[in-house]
Amino acid sequence: MRLFRLLVAIALLAAAGTGPAGAQVATAPELKAAFLFNFVRFTTWPADALPAGGPIAICVLGDRPVAQALEDFTRDQHLDGHAIVVRRLRDQDAGRDCHLLYASDLRADREARLIAQTRGAAVLTASDSATFMQRGGIAAFHLAAGRMRFSVNPSAAKRARLQVSSRLLGLAVIVDDDRRR
Repeated sequence: MRLFRLLVAIALLAAAGTGPAGAQVATAPELKAAFLFNFVRFTTWPADALPAGGPIAICVLGDRPVAQALEDFTRDQHLDGHAIVVRRLRDQDAGRDCHLLYASDLRADREARLIAQTRGAAVLTASDSATFMQRGGIAAFHLAAGRMRFSVNPSAAKRARLQVSSRLLGLAVIVDDDRRR
């Protein structure tokens, strides 16, 4: 079952990048869930943030369909000995205890506060907001030529003490701010 889900995730990523837009059979939330799962799959957290055998927390703020798709997709999943746990956050939650935090449909002030609250924590922050990466987020979804794509900011990932695989970076649009905070 695990191999099947991994193959589905890879197929969804491939469908997002090749073929006519009408060939995609996944819904937008399912596609985002597959991308987010692969963000986790191709990211390494420091040992103090993800101890051996501890669960990987994927948190979702503001996008119920993506949270549901992630729950369905990751049910009974494990990655390298880590159980996958999906958490739905409330607006007041900071998200510092998440490994991956996906936020959507946030007001500008809440988005900025979320980035500030996770700064310095080993949290891979992701969103579909056009301003998310400008505020310091690590990954963002966007549409290009009718297809879902994603961007990654390696400098923001490095500041969060995360190592993003070159395999994932090879599929991403790189937005490298190279800022020092």
